[in-house]
Amino acid sequence: MTSSRLFLARHGQTTGNVAGVLRGVDSQHDELTAEGHAQAQALARKLAALNLDSPRVYASTYIRTQQTAAPVAELLGVPVTVLDGIQEIDPGDWRGRPYSDLKTGFGELIGPGDSISFPGGESQRDVADRFEAALQSVLNLPGTPIVVSHGGALTSILIRLLRVPVVESWRSDRFAQANAELTELVQTTDGLQIRQSDEKSEGI
Repeated sequence: MTSSRLFLARHGQTTGNVAGVLRGVDSQHDELTAEGHAQAQALARKLAALNLDSPRVYASTYIRTQQTAAPVAELLGVPVTVLDGIQEIDPGDWRGRPYSDLKTGFGELIGPGDSISFPGGESQRDVADRFEAALQSVLNLPGTPIVVSHGGALTSILIRLLRVPVVESWRSDRFAQANAELTELVQTTDGLQIRQSDEKSEGI
């Protein structure tokens, strides 16, 4: 790993977030709300204030992450690179269900061997596999990568990178991120570790 720091951010608010409904790939063209754009601008200012070494900005194939990344990239004077593999988790048969079902129906998602999986959709392991593969080229380049992704996908990759229990971490919302929230990971002798993160919230 060439990069010693990795920043992971969730996209800004969308109407889907306001509605609180799981939509999966149906939401790939969702755009940011006015509040979401304001959150993206605030995220850009926060990252610019860090004076990062050779920052590189990445976004998923979904419109909302690209709109969130755009002001970040503009303020840092770099382009946005669209990165396949870091898009939101596919909720499968849960598409159309409210976020609240992630609490009340959580038991339906638990599988064997400390696993979480959406029936007819993706598992945490599926998402972590594709996200981790996408990060390989990103982390092997010099500079500081900033990756704008999605709540469920970020939870999945953080569980993988930090090597923590899957069910316990997902159930506790340990890695749930608010819209445009930023989490910094640093490389240590024990692997990647969280340096700082903001207040947590629910929903993907």
